[in-house]
Amino acid sequence: MGEQDTIFVKMLIPQKPFFVKEVLSVEIPAIEGPYLVLPRRAPAMKLLKDGMVTLTDADQTKKEKYFISSGIAKIRDNACTILTHDILGLEEVDPDKIKKDLIMYKEKENKETHLDEIDQKRVAFLEMIAGYFAK
Repeated sequence: MGEQDTIFVKMLIPQKPFFVKEVLSVEIPAIEGPYLVLPRRAPAMKLLKDGMVTLTDADQTKKEKYFISSGIAKIRDNACTILTHDILGLEEVDPDKIKKDLIMYKEKENKETHLDEIDQKRVAFLEMIAGYFAK
């Protein structure tokens, strides 16, 4: 396998880099539908919706999955940079905690009549994750 056969994926959240990894492919939740990034892909910018990023490692034995909130992906030079507000690894998800957080937001909404934009985005992110586990 030559060096050109992998992609460097950088996932960034506002405060800091989340991680940088070398992978075979990455599937991102683009607004227009799932988008597969492979080595030597043409440069592109993609708007992302809340969804799942799937990384396939270099020996194709495992896939890592991460929930992300909306954001943007920049693809060029065998690199894919994903900028988003929230990232949660599938392995780290505690469905019960997600349900508790959603209940807390609903109670907050009942007291304050409406949630601010940041809370609304957080609720949408948590509902997307809860929906995945409800399948």
